[in-house]
Amino acid sequence: MNAGESTDLTVNVVTGVPKRQDRFGYQNINGGKVYNLSFCFPYLSDYRNGKWNYHPYYDAGENRNSAVSNFHVSFFAPKSYKVAASGQSTTKNGKTTITANNMREVAIAASNKFKVDHAYANGVRINDYYLASKNSKQYNKLALMTAQDSFHIFTKKIGKYPYKEIDITEGLLGKDTGGMEYPGLIMIDASGFLQKKHPLDRYNELTEDVSHEVGHQWFYGTVGSDEYMEPWLDEGLTNLLENGVYDLTYTKSKAYCAKLMHSKFYTRKNVKRANKILKENANQFINKNQKASYINYPVNNPPKGVDTEDMAYELGMDFRAVLKVAMGETKFFDALHDYYQTYYLKQATTQDFLNIIRKYDNSKKVNNVINKFIDPKYLSE
Repeated sequence: MNAGESTDLTVNVVTGVPKRQDRFGYQNINGGKVYNLSFCFPYLSDYRNGKWNYHPYYDAGENRNSAVSNFHVSFFAPKSYKVAASGQSTTKNGKTTITANNMREVAIAASNKFKVDHAYANGVRINDYYLASKNSKQYNKLALMTAQDSFHIFTKKIGKYPYKEIDITEGLLGKDTGGMEYPGLIMIDASGFLQKKHPLDRYNELTEDVSHEVGHQWFYGTVGSDEYMEPWLDEGLTNLLENGVYDLTYTKSKAYCAKLMHSKFYTRKNVKRANKILKENANQFINKNQKASYINYPVNNPPKGVDTEDMAYELGMDFRAVLKVAMGETKFFDALHDYYQTYYLKQATTQDFLNIIRKYDNSKKVNNVINKFIDPKYLSE
């Protein structure tokens, strides 16, 4: 079709929902059921640079690269179920009507055991869909506090969240999965709260998971990218928001977390010390001309000797953390704010990110850092 033309397309799809602890599946929890419904809807293939992108489904990560659209969804569930969804929704007599404008996709979670609480941050309503359990009071309070703190910090550092609300849903997502992100909805694995064993570190894991998935609302949700070909672009930056921004800012949620863990080590002084240590490590990396691994590779072909997850999450975060020190914090976050505003509700590439960085600092020091992490062979326009 030519620009400005439109057509109607009907796709009939029937699928079963597997019994699985996953972002798509249902689980029996605490005498009820939780349905996570995502990656089960048809996607329009992405057409870019004169070709279609057919990324295979990637169970350990994501394969998305979609433009924003307007979604109107009617979802039916028994009256005993509460339904959380991307966008804004209303439920009457078992029918949930969902309106999700300017979003990349829609995800839905439903349960006959959900309880709902909410809080506000920067004018955004945060809805927490949680499950009644022995630890549900602490889970709900800490999840909402962490989301509030994350919204305050990320809005100040990066820019405004584009939607009026966000839903947080509790469930079980399987081994080594702390959460999952969608526009306007995040799923949180709460195995430390729901299963028989209740490790003390569950509180800290909850703050990490919530802050990370909230961070994805900025990078992937608002600024989109090809998560299969350039997974570092959203995961590395979101990991920086979690570990290098939220964790390195003294917050009420982390203070409450420390209280629940009976820890006296979380103080403003120690947070300041952690910032200093990370800055010293980054400077040492720069000044000693240490080697790094390339990070801008696709999920199915990471650099030799590098795990895909480490490439996307850890090394992707390290690149931004070192870059922040090389540029200086003020200049770095000015660039990040510009990147966010420039590609707000659009899609960006590694080259787009580098163009913005060099707009603010094209020094030899910054380019040396870029050259250690970015392989020019895998730069896409």
